[in-house]
Amino acid sequence: MATTSIPISAPERAKREQALVAAIAYLRIEDLHLDAELKRVFQRHVDGEIGDEELAAAIDELNERRFGPLPVSGNGRP
Repeated sequence: MATTSIPISAPERAKREQALVAAIAYLRIEDLHLDAELKRVFQRHVDGEIGDEELAAAIDELNERRFGPLPVSGNGRP
């Protein structure tokens, strides 16, 4: 997987960190938790190692590895 070649700014890093903390807090409220592998993926995004598109691709790849491909009907809905 490619990595982001341009470093992110301090405000962007702070924004990403805040979003991750908020997501973890929301999951805890719902009695759900991120596992270590998914936390590492999100941390790579916070640290600027991967961009938004790479984050989405890494999550999709992880989900497909764990749960298999998601069947999609012809109209784009599962």
